[in-house]
Amino acid sequence: MLIKQRSWVIFLLQVMLVVSSICLAWLLRFEFCFKNPKPLLLAIPVLVLIRVIAMARFNLYHGYWRYTGLSDAADIFKAVAIGSAVFFIVLRWVFGVTAFPLSVYLLEAMLTGIALGGVRVLSRAVTQAIERHQHDAGKKTTLVVGVGAAGVLLESALQQSNYTLTGFVDDDRRKVGVNVRGVPVLGTINDLPQLVRAYRVDEVLIAIPSATGKQMQRIVDYCTKSGARFRTIPSVSELVDGRVTVGQLREVNLDDLLGRDPIRLDVSRICEQLKDRVVLVTGAAGSIGSELCRQIVKYKPAKLVCVDQAETPLFYVQLQLTKLGSPAERICYHVADITDSDRMRAIIADYGVTAIFHAAAYKHVPLMEENLSEALKNNVFGLVDLLNVAQECGCKDFLLISSDKAVNPSSFMGCTKRLGELILAARQKSGMRCVSVRFGNVLGSQGSVIPEFQEQIRNDRQITVTHPDITRYFMTIPEAAALVLQGFAVGEPGDILVLDMGEPVRIVDLARSLIKMSGMKEDGVKIVYTGLRPGEKLFEELFYSSEKQTPTIVDKVWRTRSRMLSWPELQQGLDRIRVASSTSDEELIRSRETLIKSFSAFHSVIV
Repeated sequence: MLIKQRSWVIFLLQVMLVVSSICLAWLLRFEFCFKNPKPLLLAIPVLVLIRVIAMARFNLYHGYWRYTGLSDAADIFKAVAIGSAVFFIVLRWVFGVTAFPLSVYLLEAMLTGIALGGVRVLSRAVTQAIERHQHDAGKKTTLVVGVGAAGVLLESALQQSNYTLTGFVDDDRRKVGVNVRGVPVLGTINDLPQLVRAYRVDEVLIAIPSATGKQMQRIVDYCTKSGARFRTIPSVSELVDGRVTVGQLREVNLDDLLGRDPIRLDVSRICEQLKDRVVLVTGAAGSIGSELCRQIVKYKPAKLVCVDQAETPLFYVQLQLTKLGSPAERICYHVADITDSDRMRAIIADYGVTAIFHAAAYKHVPLMEENLSEALKNNVFGLVDLLNVAQECGCKDFLLISSDKAVNPSSFMGCTKRLGELILAARQKSGMRCVSVRFGNVLGSQGSVIPEFQEQIRNDRQITVTHPDITRYFMTIPEAAALVLQGFAVGEPGDILVLDMGEPVRIVDLARSLIKMSGMKEDGVKIVYTGLRPGEKLFEELFYSSEKQTPTIVDKVWRTRSRMLSWPELQQGLDRIRVASSTSDEELIRSRETLIKSFSAFHSVIV
């Protein structure tokens, strides 16, 4: 019924347009004078009948004008052209009306075509405007920071999203006032607070994937001042295919503020070292270990053996790898303790492991100060036993994950890490290629300071920092895994590989950045200084003063070596510590102090 009513409305409207067109053509021809209108009065019913039949023939009474396109324009042209030709023939030769000027025929045809097409275009424009207004009512108004390629791609993506783009901002003042794809560049980053208020912006979207840490920090500062929510597109390293979608938008995180260029991996060399080999990862359920597993499977090893003593985290690693589409038949998971030599021997021998990434270790400095014997058991003697088993089973490559806390250690955990480096250096002639990788704190790793700060901001509105001047080197989990893989590919026996991690970061500055990213004002969260904890240093170092640094073929990855002790000499010192660890903590503490300061077997390489 509604369709029939709509068709009648269209019919009557088009008849009115036809009548209006011929009348206007007559008036234009005779300069708006109605002298002798008889030919016109005779022509109107003839023309209406012919036009009605022609429009029906080309289906001009149906269809939805909001979807008017070229095919509709073609139908209108054909209906008007054929109708005009028939009208001319009928009026002149059937009715014998010769007083009807030829110019009126032509003007009427033009005006009818324009009227029939124009009413459709107007209907489409009005409908789209109404729909756009209704749709925009539920949209978020946004500003995009950055008028580069990424910003333009994001603008295209926003057209089909729940956002209304108000404009761009960019630090290039030459672009201010310019329109980019019809969207104005409203100002610079400094203008963000004023622009957010003036245009009632709901969200600021940052589209500078190559931004440095300092640039991102500055943008975050102005976004925080504006009071609007802010998000960013992924970094260059995350934009694998170069496309930008709304679904990729995420919160700004500390990785962005770290702002280092991604490590360029020598993929062919890594693939050459891993493809079709049996690879074992200890600590596979940890932050670094699990990321290593995710990266290693991409290089198609014959078998990836994931080992961890934590059952539930290992189960989640299994779920993640399955979700990523990793071939189940090429991955196995074992709950095992690296200090259990028999268990590790069985695993390594059964699978024929030829390469080991050793990420299993205790890492929390204050906790290990209270659990000295366990730190030694796992980080030192567990390592020695695993090396012995690996050598016994014919393993070819062994990589140890170390720490910057191994340099001039003030903590017991740092001592165990330094001992690990020395142990690997002393095993150069074991038949295995033994390499250590040394890096700083990992952002977002399990038990790191970042989740602790975030929890404090949410619940306590107070952050605890040990000292206002304490600094640390930081890297991201992907950076850490990349360094480990690259170290495995290019490391030579006895190497300690170190990532150039830029300048150390003050922990209090990190805390302030987290406060800003949480959307709070800096004075809304109190920072409390609690004092250095046992074994904690104000600053960490990446190298000993005696260590010579040489570049590798990989950008920002450096090679160094420690003064090598013979394995028998090193083993004597380890035996003394093992005896002390089996007696009492007091004896162990004395051995630990000796180890750090003046223990004869290690004095020249630890201090």
